[in-house]
Formats: sequence, C-alpha cells, structure tokens
Amino acid sequence: MAFFRKKPASRKLKDGSKGPRKGGNRGDASATTRFFETSRLIELGLFMLFSALVVSICFLGQEPKGPRILLNQAAPTRIVADFDFEYESKLLTENAAAAARAQVPPVFQRTFEPFENFRNFINDLNSSIARNQIEFEREGPEAFEAALAATALALIEQYQLELEPQTIIELTEQASPRERSTLFNDALAVLKSLYEDGIYSPSRSDAMGSGVTVIQLVDEEGRYNMPNARSLDDALIALRVRINSLSRDSETARVLFDVVREGLKPNLLYSASGTTRAIQRVIEQLEPVRIAHRAGETLIEPGALVMPADLERLAAYRTIELKDRNTSMIFNLAFLERVTLTLILFIAIYIYVKQGLSELHKRNRAIAITAVSILLNLLIVRIVMELGESALVNNRPSLSMLPYVAPYALAPILVAVLVGSAPAVLSALIVAVVFGLMQNNSVEFILIAFISGVVGGFVSVGTRTRSRLVRAGAMAGATAAIAGAAIGLINGYSVGLVGQQTLVALIVGLLTGILAVGLLPIFESLFKITTEITLLELTDFNHPLLRRMQMEAPGSYHHSLMVANLSENAAATIGASPLLCRVCCLFHDIGKLVKPDYFTENQHEGINPHDAKNPSMSALVIKAHVKEGVEIARKNKLPRVIVDVIRQHHGTTLIQYFFHQAKAKAHEDHEGANRPFPEKINGAENGNGKSKGKTHTPLRVEESTYRYDGPKPQFKESAIIFFADSVEAASRSLKKVTQPNVEDLIDRIFKDRIEDGQLDSCPLTFQELDQIRKSFIYTVLNMLHARIEYPKSDTEKAAEREKAAQAEESKVATDAASGNQQPI
Repeated sequence: MAFFRKKPASRKLKDGSKGPRKGGNRGDASATTRFFETSRLIELGLFMLFSALVVSICFLGQEPKGPRILLNQAAPTRIVADFDFEYESKLLTENAAAAARAQVPPVFQRTFEPFENFRNFINDLNSSIARNQIEFEREGPEAFEAALAATALALIEQYQLELEPQTIIELTEQASPRERSTLFNDALAVLKSLYEDGIYSPSRSDAMGSGVTVIQLVDEEGRYNMPNARSLDDALIALRVRINSLSRDSETARVLFDVVREGLKPNLLYSASGTTRAIQRVIEQLEPVRIAHRAGETLIEPGALVMPADLERLAAYRTIELKDRNTSMIFNLAFLERVTLTLILFIAIYIYVKQGLSELHKRNRAIAITAVSILLNLLIVRIVMELGESALVNNRPSLSMLPYVAPYALAPILVAVLVGSAPAVLSALIVAVVFGLMQNNSVEFILIAFISGVVGGFVSVGTRTRSRLVRAGAMAGATAAIAGAAIGLINGYSVGLVGQQTLVALIVGLLTGILAVGLLPIFESLFKITTEITLLELTDFNHPLLRRMQMEAPGSYHHSLMVANLSENAAATIGASPLLCRVCCLFHDIGKLVKPDYFTENQHEGINPHDAKNPSMSALVIKAHVKEGVEIARKNKLPRVIVDVIRQHHGTTLIQYFFHQAKAKAHEDHEGANRPFPEKINGAENGNGKSKGKTHTPLRVEESTYRYDGPKPQFKESAIIFFADSVEAASRSLKKVTQPNVEDLIDRIFKDRIEDGQLDSCPLTFQELDQIRKSFIYTVLNMLHARIEYPKSDTEKAAEREKAAQAEESKVATDAASGNQQPI
C-alpha cells in the first residue's frame, strides 16, 4: 500500500480482523450499547428468558391431543384401550330419540267452528224462506221461487258454500214447512254428533303412507278421548246413512244430503305444540345409551374409515384418560416431555450459534430480534389454536383444518429481513419443531412448517420492497399447501379434504405476508434497525430534504451525489452495504441547508462570507453543519444510522484551511507586535538615541477549536463515506486529472486520516482499505475524465484567426504609443 501509519496500528485495524456482518444494526459507540451487544451475562439471560417464554406460551395448560383422526378418512394407526371405560353415547342417544320422534303420531285438536257456521246458515235459510213466503206467496209460486233463489244465492255466497240455490228450492217443494223444519233439526243433530266424534282430513294420512293411519286426538281440554274420529270420507258415508233414515223417500233424502253435506268439514286441526309436547314426553322417557369397553379392546383399526361413532368413542376415551392422569399444569408427563425436547433443541441451537455463527453470537441485539420474532409467531399460533379449538369443538371437519391456519412462516420472514438468512433458518427450525410438539409430536407438521418457513425466509432475504414480503408469504403458503397435499395423499386422505387444506394454506400464507408488512415498521422502530426497504424508500429524490438541497444548496446536493457514487462502488468492493452508503451520502450534508453560502460549492459570483470573519468563527460555522444536520435528521425522523453517519462523516479531523489561516494570522500579529517603534521615557529618548521596543509572545492557536467534534467512524459504511467525502472535495482542486495525480491525492488523504487516528474505532482491515482506495481511484478517474475537443468549422476557424490578428494589431499599436517598438 502507498500509505502507512507511524503510530502502532489499532487492534481493529489488524489485517484479517472482522467487523459486523453486512446489513446488521449499526449503533453508536456508547458503553451501554456495547455492553448489551457483547455481554455474556446478557446473552445467557436472553437465552433463559427465551426458553421460559417459549415453554409458557406453547405448552403451559395444553392437553395432549392424541393421534390425528379425521372424519371420513382412513385411521392412521390402531388405538387400543388401556383400561376399562364406559361413556354415554350422545350420538346413539340422538339416534334413539330420532326414532322415537318418528314413531310419535301427529296430534290433532277438535274445533266446532265449521258446525256453528253451518247451523247459522240453516237458521238464516229458514228465516229467509219464511220471510219470502210472507212477502211473495200471494203473488204465486213463480214469484216465490224467484225471490227464494235470490235469497238463497246471497246466503250461499255469504257463508262461502258450494251449494246450488235450486237444491234449496227443490227441498222446499218436496217437504212441508213442518217436515222441513224437522229434517233440518234432525240433520243438524246428526252433524253435531259427527263433529263430536271428530273429522279429519285424509290428505295428511295419505302423505304418511299407505299403511295404517295413526293419529292422536285431543279434545278442548287436551284429553286423548276421541276414539270414534272419522276421516272426511267416512263421515260423509255416515251422514248419508243417517239422512236416509230420517227421510220419507229417497228423493227427499238425496236433496237433504246435498244441502247438509256442505256443513260437513274436517274439525280436527293439526296441533304443532301438542305434537311437540307428545314428542318431548316420549324423549324424556328414553334412557341415555351407554357403551362399555374393556381394556385391550381395539377402539379403531388402522386404515378403517373413521365414522362419527368412532370419533365419539375416541374422544370419550381421551377425556377419561386425561382425567385419570395428573391434571397439574406443570407436573404432568406430557408437559415435562415437551419441555425436555424443547430444551434439548435450544441447547443444540445455542451451541451452534456460538460455534457456527460467531458473528451473530456477538450481536445480542440481533439475537433479541430473532427471539422476539419467534415468540410473537408462537404466541399468534397458540392463540389461533386455542380459539379455533373452542369455536370448532363440534365441527370435526373444520377442526382438521386448524393446523394449516397457523402462520408459521411469520418469524422467518421478519428475521430474514431484519437480521439475515442464517438466523431466519434457525427461527424456521424453532417454530416448526415447537409447532410439531404442540400438534402431539407430529413429524408431518414439523416438516410442513419448516419447509414453509425456510422458503418464506429465503424469498425475503435482501428484499427492497414491501410488496415482496407479501410475495414471500404467498410462496410460504404455497409451499405449505404443496407439502400438506403430498403428505395428505400419501396418508390416504380424500381429494376434497386435501383441496380444502391446500386452499386454507394458500390464504394463510398470503395473510402472513400482509401481517409481516404491518409488523416490520414496529420492529424497525423498537430495535432501531433500518432495513433495505426503508433505505430504498429514502433514495427517492422527491424526499422533502433532498428537494430543499436541490433548491437551496445545489452545490452540496451535487457533492452528495458524487460522494454517493464513490461510496456505493467501494462498499460493493469490500462486501458492505452499497444501498446504505448511497442513502447516507444523500443526507450526510443536510446541515449545510442552514447556511449554504458558507460552503464553497454553493458560493457564486466570488462572494465569500468568510472574508468578513476571523478563522475561528469560520471554523465554528463549518463545524456547526454537523450538529445542525443531526437536528434536521431527527426532526424529519430519519433512521438512526443516517444520524450516525452525519455525526461521523468528518470524524475529528482538522479544518486545515482555517487552522492554517489562523496560524498565519497569529504569526503576522506577532511580527507586527515585535516591530521597533520609538518610546519615550519621561518625555525623552533613551540614552543611546534609539527607541526602545517590546517583545510579544506569539499567540497560541488551539487545535481543538478547528477540529470536528466527532465521533470517529465506527462502522464500515461510515468510514467509506468519511474517506469518499474528503476524496470528492479534494479531487475538485486537481489542475490536471491523471492517474498518478489521482493516486497521489487519494494516498495522501488516506495516509493523513490513518495517522490522525480517525480509524481507531472502525473495524476496517488494511486489506479492505486498499480495496476502497483502488475503487476510489477508478471511480474518480471516470468521474473527472477529459473529453476530446470537437473539431471547429471553417467559419469558426476564420473568426478566431481574425480575432487573433486584431489582437496582434492592437498590441503593436500599444507598444508604438509607449515607445517600446523595437527597430526593424
């Protein structure tokens, strides 16, 4: 390398040393932050707390689920009773109740409303006949019959009967008034007796089948005491028989029957409440069906189609088994078994993190992010499982879908974005294993959850848009759907069930990605982390601060763009974050918005405000842009990493221009103060006739006044920007851009900064510094490349020759006028 350090190299600059991993959290160098991120005590405490929380969230109070038995699917294994047990079969009891309910005949209730209605008709008819006889009998039979027909028709319509008026006229003609009155009274008595026995419609019994018709008949008091009830057809026959016995001849009987039959209607009406009470009495008399099984008896055979009775039998066996076991939330066999397996997993992962992921192991903040993501994921899974089991306890088909509703890819997606791919795989493994233990040690769901989480995390690594998180969730859901479908088909599940599980997994995967989008800003704010998604959003040139720089400090804005190009290329060379470098460069000089005219790149027309200020004041103004930039960044809620770069991008370097200007001014003041001048003593010159002068001590220029307040660069990207800022500014002073000049300039800057101790807090290695230097040389040469001069037209060349001739003539004339013309 062309630069070196005279002072002993810092341990962090030893060749081959390592810095924080790419994309990790970059905080300030406070003692609290270092203690949190490196302390083994904090590390052990996080591990113990994490283990306790996982066990509490996932297993505390959870009962063993037993084998996964699904309705209408093949049983995966044989289940044998370990003890004698007896249970009440609700399914068989309901079947017995249904059978009894079907055997209860319908209940009918008697009403006399049709009879009363017809009796009123007969009374009105008798009155009408008598009235017509009084009014029209003297006018002759024809007038009487016409009036009687009109009156009868009006009564028939009033009582809504299907009777012809001619039938009534025929009856009046064949029977005398006395005989007619007797016939009507006897017919009404017959009707009443039929109504008292009960008449029902045959339509309901026809619907019940062609077998024996059985009905229950109750009277007005609700007593079942009507054994002589008839159907409507039977009642008509009985009515005709009795009418025949009342009439003197068949013709009179026929006419009377035609009239009286209109009063015969079904008076036994179906009683829903009565039927319900009858069914309830029968069901109350039923005894619950109880089923007993002996120890060693097979409850279900492997491969047998699971029916509702099998599910009930196994659920009863499981309930009795859990009651007979220890019911303690902690000291029970299932809980201790799951805790033991979980602790073995965590110990193995802890050893792997210490040995295989040493970089992650040193960053407790990253471990905390991973732990919180896993805990949140497991908490959501437990809540979903508990709520689902409570809501779907009576819906076995839907209950079988519950494991696919769990968003087990949430933690891997979050960890992949916030920490990295390796921790994402670990989080997927932890969530999958714990979820499998929650599902009664199901290896199937361990595989489904792990594959889904790994795919979701893999798609999320390096994501720069929030929409890609939704895509990652969808991919995780699709993976779970495919894996679940394959396992389901292998186990012999029906295509319908597999299709339902696949659809649920796809929907849950999509919702998982949406949930990750919503949670990501919360994690960024909580752990002070800036993801590449947020960084990419900040590269928008329409950001209010960048728009202000374009308008108010265009020179500084252009400088920031050039520094961004330098830093981005260098970061890509050493494996740092190019995006982080670009974003931080865009905002690193926002403090110059306060007083843009005090910076050379923003000065126009030769006006320099520093000409009116002393060097110390000018240095104070220049230094202030760092503090002002920090305030502006915090006011606009920029990420902390950008604030750190603003504070560190000058380190504690010396503002050399004003420092040397101050030293020169101090030297001039000192020389002026020591210049001899006459001095009188008591109004007379001194004895040797020479004036007496004073000797002044030169003024001391405090270097701290002209140094930035720092701190020094503390992470790789900050150091890259620190060098790029100086290189870009210094490269503007090159009179001739050649590779030797550029290399000499950059080597000098690197040498000065290293010798000044500006990299004492930075994890850059000498090898990385050399790579950064080479990248800067390449980029600067391309940024400041010279262009060839385009050939001029003949007109332009003639104009230039004419202008040169005029200038020569003007010079000769001037020399002649001044007498300086040389003789020929």
